[in-house]
Amino acid sequence: MKSNYLERITKFSFLGLALLPLLKENVNSILIILCSLLTLVYNIQTKEKRKLNPQLWILTLPFWMFFLHELLSLDNNFDRVLVHLPFLIFPIIFAYKPTYIDADIKKKSLFVFQISVLLQCSIYVIYFLLNNSISKFFYVQNNIPFFREYVSENYFFEIHPTYFSSFLLVSFTVSLFLLTKDKKNIFAIINMAIMVFFIFLFSSRMIVLTLLLTIVLSGIYLIIQRGIKQSILIIFSSLVLLAVLIFPAKNVIGKRFSEIKTEINKPIVGDYYNSTNTRMAILKCSFILLKEAPLFGYGDRLQEKLNTCYKENNNSNFYLKQTFNTHNYYINLVTYGGWFFLLLFVAYLFYVYKKINYSALGLFLFIQFLIINITENYFSRHYGIVLFAYLTAMFIFIQEKEKT
Repeated sequence: MKSNYLERITKFSFLGLALLPLLKENVNSILIILCSLLTLVYNIQTKEKRKLNPQLWILTLPFWMFFLHELLSLDNNFDRVLVHLPFLIFPIIFAYKPTYIDADIKKKSLFVFQISVLLQCSIYVIYFLLNNSISKFFYVQNNIPFFREYVSENYFFEIHPTYFSSFLLVSFTVSLFLLTKDKKNIFAIINMAIMVFFIFLFSSRMIVLTLLLTIVLSGIYLIIQRGIKQSILIIFSSLVLLAVLIFPAKNVIGKRFSEIKTEINKPIVGDYYNSTNTRMAILKCSFILLKEAPLFGYGDRLQEKLNTCYKENNNSNFYLKQTFNTHNYYINLVTYGGWFFLLLFVAYLFYVYKKINYSALGLFLFIQFLIINITENYFSRHYGIVLFAYLTAMFIFIQEKEKT
């Protein structure tokens, strides 16, 4: 393969990784495989003698944790191992990436990701309006936004609302940091406005809370960087813009959060359950299993144990209609693999933090993922694992100087 052709196709394949919000899981997996093969071809063709990077053992640790647990426990659930494969692949392809996969490709990749999120938002709106009247755009049904429920259940492929909302949050944060560098960046301003609007429209509560925390922390960061006098106008303008954007979706977001107040203490009985009292039932059973967890966790029996607990503690078969995992990734780690499993993962996170703390943007995104995992098993699904593994590997292995 000619070097110029290889370079062009490899660059496009790496940019293709950023198309995640637009792609089905299997199509995204094909792109990841293509990137891996092209990276291998480059290394064979250039005959570069590259030593095994010792840090890869730590950066790929989550994959080895699940692989060895399945192997040693004799559960042999290799579907679970395959789901966690991005934790292995992304650090490797970025560690041995071609020399021309550089800071410019990183910058373009983030832009491609943002455009992909915008396109998917547009497609959702068009798809919704083709099948529903515009009057239903902000309609709320059983405290769940109708728009969110409709596009999630009827679109050509499923992206869980929380996972798509995390795409919105990442895109918003990238634009936020572009704006701190250039306050006249029109694309960043428009994109932030659209992302905030859709975050409130989808109303994934933890994403909304993380967004608000991001805005507060970025305000503090901006004051530290520029001083309060230069920052006050940007912060004030941002708050006014946020209020304007929230207003159309106030009914949607209001009902989502008011449900917590009215339903948090109501037990699940028969068919009476909602996102709030279901979460409480999940939390109760998660803590019960956490206290009783064996040394190496429940392994692949975890969901069975959860379902048994749901049955014993609720007068309802809600758990048979849908799979309800722990909805907390840290509890999930302990109940699946034991406390040592959690300690290994914390060590991995600390190492990733040490590698990306040169970048304020990388650090903000990293913290956002940690927060989302408090109420979601975010690293148990394809879109969550891929987005995290992709972004962290890119920030670790493509570094540029930043004033932080």
